[in-house]
Amino acid sequence: MNTNLIESYVSEVGRRLPRRTRKDIEAEIRSILQDMLDERSQKTGKPVDEEMTLEVLKTYGAPEKVAATYQGERYLIGPRLYPTFLLVLRIVLVVVGVVAAIGLGIAISHTQNPQNAIEAVLTAIGNFITSVLIAFGNIVIIFAIIEWALYRAGSKADLKGLPKEKEWDPRLLLKASPSNLVKKGETIVEMVGAFVAIIIFNFYPQIIGFGIFSNGNWYVGAGTAISSPLLSPSFFHFVPYLTLVWVLTILLDIVLLRLGHWNVLARLSLIALKIVNIVIAAAMLGVPSLLAITTATLTPAMGNPEAARSLITLLNLFVRIALWLGIFGSIVEIIRSISRLATNGTNP
Repeated sequence: MNTNLIESYVSEVGRRLPRRTRKDIEAEIRSILQDMLDERSQKTGKPVDEEMTLEVLKTYGAPEKVAATYQGERYLIGPRLYPTFLLVLRIVLVVVGVVAAIGLGIAISHTQNPQNAIEAVLTAIGNFITSVLIAFGNIVIIFAIIEWALYRAGSKADLKGLPKEKEWDPRLLLKASPSNLVKKGETIVEMVGAFVAIIIFNFYPQIIGFGIFSNGNWYVGAGTAISSPLLSPSFFHFVPYLTLVWVLTILLDIVLLRLGHWNVLARLSLIALKIVNIVIAAAMLGVPSLLAITTATLTPAMGNPEAARSLITLLNLFVRIALWLGIFGSIVEIIRSISRLATNGTNP
């Protein structure tokens, strides 16, 4: 138990440190803690046990504070959130760059002469810079709000009314279970997916279209021919609600990356988001068609009205199956989260 506690503590400190210095610092902390345990064992004449280890860890300090001592002074974003802030910022910048490149490619493909192509490039560069500045500002605001919320959640007022930090309890390390640990890779992928969805459906909906290439072949997506919208206005009626869910998902993922584990509030937030997903999907199922493709627009590409009608029916069926699968997946997530709350709801 002694070794497990120390390793859990060292890992909590390590995940807040830069990758290039993490191993060396972890080895140093591990050695210091072992020396402290040996010294205390000699003074008390007692063997090292779980209680002694907890006392040493409490004396050494909360993981975020220890990690902060190994990093230079941070500005704008506090040391607790700064590593996660950098991670999210890198992800968002990559996504913005990829989306901007796609938009530039589409714009160039529709230009008729070099002058228009140059104008498209300059416009794309301007849009990219604007998007980067907007994304950076929004991320800073989001992290400032999270920093404030975490401070408020981890503070209590003394007799003079001044806030002071809640005392860190190393026993929290004992409560962490594998089922409560955040899977960093999956969380990052979910964040990127949500951000891409926000960008595409709010700023580049023309990427999702239907058209005909010059060789007569039809396509779904971005192409070099003038396309018709693939998604109907009925679908875009739900985009504001979907965007809200995606934004809240990103916020939850940021908090989870910061914490490193699930807690009761995070589980309840996930359940609430999944319930909203189910409501939105159910409402979308009530719409006759979320696709803008009609027999008239598809027949020139297919050459046969019956074939066009059959394909539209198949596409609508595919959309409805996807919505039902989304509802089923959300229900599974809700059941899983409730199960985790019931089995270890007091765990971090």
